[in-house]
Order: sequence, then C-alpha cells, then structure tokens
Amino acid sequence: MESTYIRDTPSSRIRSATTFGGINRANGTPLGEWDALSGFDLTAYPALRTCLPYARNGLPTGITGYTFRNGSIVYTVSDGIYVGGEKTAIKGLTSGEKTLVSLGAYILILPDEALVNLATDPIAVSFPTSHELTDGVLYEYNSNQTKPTVAIFKRLYVDVAKGSEELSYYSEGDQIRVSYTYGGKKKTLTAKIDSIAEEEYTADGCVSINLDTTMYSDTYRFYIEGKRMTTSRMVSRITGASISRLMPKMDFIVEYNNRLWGCSSENHEIYCSKLGSAVDWGTYDGISTDAWTATVGTDGDFTGACVYNGCILFFKEDCVHSVYGTKASNFTITTYTVRGVQKGSSKSLCISEGLLYYKAPEGIFSFNGSASSRADMKLSCDITQTACGTADDRYIVMLMSDGTAYYYDKLHSVWYTRYLADAISAHNIGGKLYAVTKSDDGTMGQVLLTGADSMALRDSETAFEAITGELCRGELTSTSSYSRKALHTVIKKLTMSVEEWHQKGVSAVNFALAVQYDGGDWQTVYSYDGTAEEADNNVVTLIPTIPMRCQRLRIKISGTLSASSRASVQPYLTLYGLFIDTEEASEIGGKH
Repeated sequence: MESTYIRDTPSSRIRSATTFGGINRANGTPLGEWDALSGFDLTAYPALRTCLPYARNGLPTGITGYTFRNGSIVYTVSDGIYVGGEKTAIKGLTSGEKTLVSLGAYILILPDEALVNLATDPIAVSFPTSHELTDGVLYEYNSNQTKPTVAIFKRLYVDVAKGSEELSYYSEGDQIRVSYTYGGKKKTLTAKIDSIAEEEYTADGCVSINLDTTMYSDTYRFYIEGKRMTTSRMVSRITGASISRLMPKMDFIVEYNNRLWGCSSENHEIYCSKLGSAVDWGTYDGISTDAWTATVGTDGDFTGACVYNGCILFFKEDCVHSVYGTKASNFTITTYTVRGVQKGSSKSLCISEGLLYYKAPEGIFSFNGSASSRADMKLSCDITQTACGTADDRYIVMLMSDGTAYYYDKLHSVWYTRYLADAISAHNIGGKLYAVTKSDDGTMGQVLLTGADSMALRDSETAFEAITGELCRGELTSTSSYSRKALHTVIKKLTMSVEEWHQKGVSAVNFALAVQYDGGDWQTVYSYDGTAEEADNNVVTLIPTIPMRCQRLRIKISGTLSASSRASVQPYLTLYGLFIDTEEASEIGGKH
C-alpha cells in the first residue's frame, strides 16, 4: 500500500548576479543576462551602466553624395564638390544621389562619371567618358577576293568632322563604344582605337578613327549589319554613328591596388579598370596594366562588394565570388556557396579582427574567407530588416532600417541594442565609429556610435531598458527515496543594488522597477524621479522588494536620462547587483 505525506522544507538560498552580460535568449537567459537589453552597455564591467547619449554633428544641407578621406567628409551638392570645406564648382552634374569613389588623388562621381583631380591647384574636374562624338559615318570594308594576288583584310572606321572639339578627348589605344541604328534597331560595337588620322579613304573635311579589327577574323561577314556579304559587295556604310568612351554601368564599386572594381547584375559581369585609371575599363593590350572583365554563371543580383584579405568579394544573397591575382592575366574567380549579403544591406559589410561581418537575410553573419556562420546566435531570432554597419577591434554595430542598433562588444562577448533612426551608412573614421543619418526632410547628421568625442551636441534624452528571462522557472529538487514530488522554488525577496548619478537642475535620471509574476502583467514595485527636489545628487541604494509568492518571475528596469544637449557631464544609472532570496515550498509525495 502506498502512503501519502506532506513535509515542510524550509531551506532557502540567495541567488545573485554581480557580473552582468548582454542579451542571451539561446540558453534560457540565466540570471545576469537578459532577454532584452537596450540603452545599457558594459563600459563599467562587471556592472551594467546606461550608455552615453549619442553625440551628433549636423552636416550641410543639400548633400547629394559623400565619402570620407583622411578623416574628413568630401561631399557633392547640386553644382559642385566640397573638399576640406572648400567648394569647387562643377557644371553639368545631374540631379539625384551620387556615389563617390576614391582612387589615389582622384575622386570619381557616379553616375555622372565626373573625375575630380585633388592633386591640382585649383582642383581640376573633367568628364573624360562623357565627350561623345556624334554624326559620324561608320564604315566596314571587307576585302576577300579569290585571286591570290589580292590582299585579304578588313577595315573598320568612323569618319568624324575634323574640327570637332570632342575629338581631342580620344587617342590611340582607347576602348570605345560605337552606337548606331541599323534596320530600325539601335546597336553598339565595342572596339579599340588603332589610330586617328586622315587616310586616303577619309572623306573630305573629316578624320578617320580607325578601329582594331584583329578580333574580327571572318572577312566575309559585316559585323555592323550582322550578316554575310553578298557577291562583290565589300563596303557597309552607316550614317548617324556616335562614339563614346566605354565605362560599364555598375551596381557596386570599390577600390583595391590602384584599380577600381565593380559588378553588374544586368550583365552578370565583374570588371576592373586599367591600373591607375578610374575611367579606362576596356584597355586590353596584353600587359600587366590591362583592364579586365569576366562573366559569372550564378543566378540572382549582386548585393554588395568589398575588399577582404587581399581579395575582392562580390556578394549575392546565396554565394560570394572572390577575385584574386595581381594582373589581368592571372586574375582568378573562386565562388563559395555561403549565406551572402541581404539585398539592400550592401553597406553592412565591415571587418573586425580578421573576420568580415554583414547583414544576411536572416541575421548578422561572419565570413572567414571560405565559410559563413551566424554571429548573432545569442539573439535567438531572425532579423529581417536591411542594415548598414561598421566595426573596430572591439565593437560591431549594425544599424537596422527600423531604428534598432545592434551592438556586439567583443571584449565581453555581449549583445545589446540602442535606438538610432534614419541611419543611411556607418563608418570607421580614425578608429572611431560613426553613422550618417538622413531624415525625411533631407537633414543630415553625423553620429558618434561608441566612446566620447568633442562633437557639438548630445541627445537631450535617451531611454534604457533591461528585462530578465524567467527566473527560477520550474526548478524542482529531486529526492531519490520518493517516487512523486512537487517541491518548487518560491521567490520571497528581490534586491537590486544601483547607483544613480545626476546633477540637480541640469540632468536627471528617472527609472522604475517592474516585475511580472508567472507570465502575468507587469507591475511597478519601485520608481525613482531624479527631477524631484528631494532627490540627492548621488544615490547608491539597495532596492528591496517583497514580491508575490510565485514560481516564475521576470524583472524589468527601465527609464530615461535627460540633460542639456551641451552639458559637459551626463547622468547615468549603474546596476551593481541583483539578488533573489528563494525558499522551497512544501513537498507532497508518496512512498511504496
């Protein structure tokens, strides 16, 4: 027969956390780590302290594109470019956003293809790829007779007006695009200029731009018409042809080893420019300075590009193409099937201590050169928003399109979040991490993401919040001599050790402590108003709370910091300890 018993077990113990971590939802969120942590960081480790409010500088109005050189911003406006705060006027810039790419002393402004030479005084600006030669006459001459005494050759040239001002922008060896219309359809030829001269066959008042025909081995075919020639027909003549410099339209572009590298989703191609040139993309002379082009066979659009470990990486969402080599003759593409960069998150690519971090479609990933893995496992959730990011040797910061800023502090291996709206890019400038923001009305600013700086203004108010996981969830104590047991841990007292610092009349800390019992509603059990007259300037206190008897409890500490935007010192709240006093409830069991 089985008997039933009820036995009191008054044993109790105190669980405590005096060393704090960050967000950890992956393993049940133990005491000292958090289900949610926003506005706190580990700069007072092992304590938890509220972050300094963001420091900001305003940026000039009307910026259409920007880059950073030598720690300062270089930016374009509708009619010029500012370098070191000085404006150089540029006529002919189109409206819309610009991409600025540096190559040595040059800055290339895209999509206008304007080339800015910073080495000249005053700064020189040119449009080397935009000088189009129009109203030319395109000739293709094929000589292929059956008599052995007749030379067999092909001639391809364009006659243009001798007095054309644009002619001075072209020279021997240039790779060009010839555009024309044939059969009612617009067509193009890509070729290299062999020479520019008046020949015996040149029309009066013109100069012949002779094109290299060594690539056209079949002298029976008219390449500009796309068909075979008929008997005794040797000349094809097309009027209204135009000539322009060749520069591919690229989705992403980066600089490496004194070349520009880019990719095109439309053409499924990867390009690099001629050595030392930002505008020569079709020079193929068989030497080490040549430009280079390759077609890739993978599906999908390119989503980002960067330089990493001596390679140029071109990402898609499900793979990455890695290009390495020293010259066109030995450039090699290796394709890795990895989780790649999310479309719209090309600006999230950043490097920290030899690893490449970026925003993938599901979350934040790292890449070591051949394989990718999730870097955000402790967050234990998918992050689907697009992002921009930056990093140094300690921090990785990913700024999401919804305003959430994910911080990873590598020194303590912790994740926490902050809020920063309207971020459009992030940068490591002189070892400090910054973001650029742009609001709906076009106002732009520069925001310091980590550390202290002498920037003009700080946010006047910032919010913080820390939420634990479910503490003491379903803890049971087993007793081997009994077959049934109902021995649970019950929380009877909660204590927090905090320090609050503010300057009366200048800054304030306001916070509240709330608890949630067994999954119920949040109930405020303590609040503090740093703006009250009776508030001390420096408070170190224990906050004792007698909670309702429960088996599961969550804790939330939340509030705001407020101060003058120009205050030299900022308020803060520091959490030094979290102590939970528990006891074991009555046990009901049976005995065989």
